[in-house]
Amino acid sequence: MNELRQLLKSSFKEQRIDLLNRQWSVVVPPAAGWYFIETNTPRTVLAALPSPPSEYVNADGRQKKCRNYDIGTRARSYADLPDDARFVICGQGLRAIYSGMAEDLCRRAVDHTFAHPGTAGLALARYEPLLPFEWSFRYIQNPIPTQSPGHREVLLKLGEQMWRSIYGWPMLCSR
Repeated sequence: MNELRQLLKSSFKEQRIDLLNRQWSVVVPPAAGWYFIETNTPRTVLAALPSPPSEYVNADGRQKKCRNYDIGTRARSYADLPDDARFVICGQGLRAIYSGMAEDLCRRAVDHTFAHPGTAGLALARYEPLLPFEWSFRYIQNPIPTQSPGHREVLLKLGEQMWRSIYGWPMLCSR
């Protein structure tokens, strides 16, 4: 546990997100690890974003449920919190707004920026009001050996929650 805690308190690598360039994430490794997304976008801008469509038509012509996250609704759910709330990260300036774990950090980076409607992710590039703001994807690979794929998954989930217990709950993470 201490090894994981120290790892999560160490420096995460930073990759600037370019919401106009699908290639921004090619330097992020396709490895397992943890990440968080930072921005200086004001909470009011995030709260004003429209909900994604509830459904979309896939390549086969079938109606499917859209799985992109509803950023506006998630941000509005914290509208009454002060910027210095103790357990939720919701202040002004550059701050983490989402954190998670991934079996493939590069793929997850794409999911949060240029997600297909059927993919669970933020799909940030779909929202023009977000373009003028700074965005960063910070990540760290998991170097801790595990006994099996099941153990690796548990370690990733534990690290995700441990990061949130150290730094706070990012406002765009589901409750």
